[in-house]
Amino acid sequence: MNAIKADGAPFIKSPETVRAMMADVVTAMIPAAVWAVWRFGAKALLLMALSVSTSVLCEGVFEFIAKKRVTVGDLSAVVTGLLIAFGLPVEAPWYVPVFASVFAIIIVKCAFGGLGANVFNPALAGVVFVRLCFRSRLPYSSALTALAVGKLPEYSVYDAAVGMTDGAIGEVSAMLLTVGGLYLIVRSVIDWRVPVLFVGTVAALSVLFPQNAAYILYELFSGSLFLGAVFMATDPTTTPVTGVGRCVFAVGAGALTYVMRRFGGDLDGVAYAILAMNMLSGTIDRIAAPRSMRSGTGTEAAK
Repeated sequence: MNAIKADGAPFIKSPETVRAMMADVVTAMIPAAVWAVWRFGAKALLLMALSVSTSVLCEGVFEFIAKKRVTVGDLSAVVTGLLIAFGLPVEAPWYVPVFASVFAIIIVKCAFGGLGANVFNPALAGVVFVRLCFRSRLPYSSALTALAVGKLPEYSVYDAAVGMTDGAIGEVSAMLLTVGGLYLIVRSVIDWRVPVLFVGTVAALSVLFPQNAAYILYELFSGSLFLGAVFMATDPTTTPVTGVGRCVFAVGAGALTYVMRRFGGDLDGVAYAILAMNMLSGTIDRIAAPRSMRSGTGTEAAK
């Protein structure tokens, strides 16, 4: 199969571009981060601090030892650290974000060549790694537990949307994650179609297998759906670069999330769904790319 050659594609072209984009992502995460500290207290701040500092340290040390240009100033390790912390419950022991960050940066990111070369989203891979290693220490939200057995959570849909619930510290407020997503869309950092199609696919499948209206809303506002749709499925490195490819990726991730939640062994499913689609990202782009790009003459990748 011919490889895609996109001479003018929207790839990250310079350290300045990377830093600006990552700074926007950090800014978009601030509302959810502030809410996490307000909701869960100083332990949430500690988890974020441990995760970010470990991520930055690991990247800097690895690049120094490997005699590569140290790139911690591009803020990508900061974003990875914050996302790892966002995916952990406040009950997580202090060493969990450390292990997650080491795995994410050293194994998933740096070992594959660094930013732009990794196949999987490092933050997601780190969270999945520690959830597999420390399953009993990292409980899912009570909402996901209830939904898995066909029951409704004890708190209201409003509480679920705003973030007055339990769960991973950065995933609980769908409202503030949406605010962050809107900021990134306005700043042209992410493609609006990805979060909309991701969440919309889960909603559509929930309607096809109806419980009741409240159940569908809880399905959307519980777990890491909004966190994954806004900040994980829009990662420019591990997701397709073509517009059609991004849409296929989002729909596929949403469908896998619903299937895993309803029939699989994981209560949330979002992380596994996105990681699975990460593996298909290159194939999706090769299929979705315009013929001119497949022949190596095109200059537009994401229309």
